[in-house]
Order: sequence, then structure tokens, then C-alpha cells
Amino acid sequence: MATDEPPVSIDERPQRRREWSGPLRSVALPLVAVAAIVAAVWWLQGGRGGSHGASTAKGQGIIALDPSRNHTGQPAAAEKGRAAPDFRLTTLDGKTVRLSDLQGKTVLLNFWATWCQPCRQEMPEIVRAYSQYHDKGFEVVAIDEQEDSGTVQKWVDAFGMGFPVVLDASGQVGQTFRAGTQFPTSVWVSPTGVITDVKFGPMSRDFLDQRLGGS
Repeated sequence: MATDEPPVSIDERPQRRREWSGPLRSVALPLVAVAAIVAAVWWLQGGRGGSHGASTAKGQGIIALDPSRNHTGQPAAAEKGRAAPDFRLTTLDGKTVRLSDLQGKTVLLNFWATWCQPCRQEMPEIVRAYSQYHDKGFEVVAIDEQEDSGTVQKWVDAFGMGFPVVLDASGQVGQTFRAGTQFPTSVWVSPTGVITDVKFGPMSRDFLDQRLGGS
């Protein structure tokens, strides 16, 4: 059938596609670049599973404090006079330590890292105090902040640390107890699970003996 419409050139549709693809590239390529940058930042900040961005393993870190173990009538908080926030962490030999399970003892939570010189200064005194007062109801939980187990084990061996040494791989427990800005940080917890003192910086022999004289 005859028609008055002109025939479609075989080059017409490719030409239209070329004209349309230019603006598409100008939008799509920047979006791809932004996505790549976001992915790289996520990877560097811990998406790859690095120590500083390590996610808390299931059942590890801060956990809810059983109301029957809260003897203050107030929510747990990292403050003197409040019930200590409960946590569960793993020792170097794979055992689990839960803070609230230690009620009935005077507990020292010592936040530290191997690169911390003041931590090195006070550790022999903590080891001595543990040996002297452990039979009287004194317990130490040494909480290493975000270091690998091999590095920590060398310290444990060098100082003869016979008390539980746990790894706070994600840093969540240290952040909750406000121990991330200055090492060492020592949190004292009473036999009823209440925080009685927070000490920033190294502890001396006299300080430890004064604290533990009635343990």
C-alpha cells in the first residue's frame, strides 16, 4: 500500500541512541564513582572485619543485667553508686567471663593495652595484689582493648597474669565503661555488683592495699 510517510533511515535509530546515551553517562558514571568511594570507606572502617571496626560476636559484649542482680533500683550505668553494666567476653583460652557471675567478690575491671606504658607500670602491682588478696574474695578481670590474641598472650606470659584476661575486640565494653580515652582505667565493683570507684591512670601499691585492706 502506498504511503505518503518518508521511509525510516537505517541510521536514524542508532543516531537517536547515541544522542540519548550521552546524558545517561553523565549521570551514571558519577553515581558509580560515589558508590565505589562509599564501599571503600566502609571497608576501611571495619567492613572487612578489622580489629577497630570488629562487630560484636553473638552473645559477646554488653548484655542485659538480670534484674535480680541489680541491687540499686536504678538502671545499670558506668557511674559510682550504680550497678555495673553486665558484659560477656572470652578469655585467651576460650573461656567465657560474665561480670554478674562474679557477684559476691570485689572485682577490679582493668582496661588496658600492650602499647600503654602506664599499664606496664602498674601491671606488676595488680599481679601482686591478686596473689595476695585473691583468697580473700578479690577478682581481677583484665580487659584488653582491640588487640589480637597473640600480642596479648605475650604480655600475659611476661607479667605472669594469673587472672582472667579477656579481649574486647569491638571496643564496646570499653566505650560503655568510658575507658577509651585514657589507659589504664580501673573500675572497682563491690560484691553486690555496684561500682564503688573509677581510677584513671596507673595504681600504686599503696592505693591497691588501701582498697583491698577490707576485702
